[in-house]
Amino acid sequence: MPLLSRRSILALAAVFASVGFAAAQSAPDTTAKKKPLGFLTDTVKKYGLVPQHFTIAIGGYVPSVSSSVQLNSPTLTGDNIDLENRLGLNHNTQSLDVQATMRLGQKQLITLGYFGFKRSADKTISDSITFGDTTYHAGAQLATNSSIQYYGFTYRYYFVRKPSWELGAGLGIDALVLSAGLKLAVDGGGGAGSSVQHSGGFTAPAPMIGIYGDWEFVPRFYFRGQLQYLYINNIASFGGHVTDDKLAIEWFPLHNYGLGVGYHYIDLNINKDLRDGGNLDINYNIQGVMFYLSAAF
Repeated sequence: MPLLSRRSILALAAVFASVGFAAAQSAPDTTAKKKPLGFLTDTVKKYGLVPQHFTIAIGGYVPSVSSSVQLNSPTLTGDNIDLENRLGLNHNTQSLDVQATMRLGQKQLITLGYFGFKRSADKTISDSITFGDTTYHAGAQLATNSSIQYYGFTYRYYFVRKPSWELGAGLGIDALVLSAGLKLAVDGGGGAGSSVQHSGGFTAPAPMIGIYGDWEFVPRFYFRGQLQYLYINNIASFGGHVTDDKLAIEWFPLHNYGLGVGYHYIDLNINKDLRDGGNLDINYNIQGVMFYLSAAF
């Protein structure tokens, strides 16, 4: 007679199977991948492709500047005066650069930017210069100064949002505050002379139409770009165009802190009709490298 019947053997097999299944369920999974450690491999917390909700960046801007001005009267066409070469202003300058970025929602973004600089020079002109109704001859002593302040604001709506890139469009406002002074000391001979001074200011707030893109091409590295343009067709005595383009690469080695480098290009051409029937042409081209430290919260 067998020690165990067939029914007993099946019952014991069922008990062992259930115990083995329970043990397998409770045993730790030794094949599971460990969570990456270290600040270089962990994922940056981000809101869209902007780390966190608010980012502020402070650094420097080292642009080259090319500018000219032309003053025409109703009876005489003035010279297009190159402010750098003919009047001696420096081509290269530097400025504090401040940028701020804030998300309003998953698809809306606001940015602010600022830089500003001043330049001055003294020079004896070697040729004649016609400015409006007046011609200044070789030998006149020129003292020139120029300053510019840039305030940039954009509102962006991202209509395409992917895990690693996004594309949007929106409106920007550039406020360029220009001021310039020109003092001429003319030697009249025999120790006599005369001094003439011109000065003035100009503010050009311009609503821009823009295209904006962000791309995380490798973890923690972001490529950002903006293309903004405005054409003014003689509105309220103003005409011309404004271009404001920017490309940058940011690296966030820490959750809340990063480094950035970029290139900022601004081209401003403004024509203003004057009350006396003349007109003033101002051309500014500002372009150069910017570098900054970012903090995200």
